[in-house]
Amino acid sequence: MKEYRPLILRSNRFLGSTLVNKNLIKVEDLENANQKLLEIVQADNLKGASLLNILFFNLRTVEESAVINSVLDEHHLGLIDLANYDLSNTAPADVDVDLCWATWTVPFDRVDKFTFLATAYYLSQPSIKAWEDKIQGPIIWYVSSLSSISNAIQILEERAAQAVKKLT
Repeated sequence: MKEYRPLILRSNRFLGSTLVNKNLIKVEDLENANQKLLEIVQADNLKGASLLNILFFNLRTVEESAVINSVLDEHHLGLIDLANYDLSNTAPADVDVDLCWATWTVPFDRVDKFTFLATAYYLSQPSIKAWEDKIQGPIIWYVSSLSSISNAIQILEERAAQAVKKLT
């Protein structure tokens, strides 16, 4: 996970700037959230390093629905709750779970050459670029809540752990 530390920092910084530019948060809110984010990163809690998590649930400076609605309105993406998917059957087997945590993004299906990705970080260009660089072929993007993404990544972690157990 530490290999993604620079990506985590870049993604969250970019996301914060975007939220300020869209008038979803104030500069003071961003400064407070960035301070808390740095504390989390310095404590090596990289899975918990999410600016959105801090803004939504810790500082309560913006509603998650406001950010999601902004993405939906501006980018015309679909909205998805990954709880409706059996990720053990639909998600690619070779998912990089650490990259999922670093970008708050989950590949949840693949049909023909298309990969379906759900993300809470669509407003973070470094997060989007990381997946575009990794995925070969076209991507269909969806927006999802932090809890949906978090739960999905935990399912993928459990699947990976079970695969390791089967090998031993």
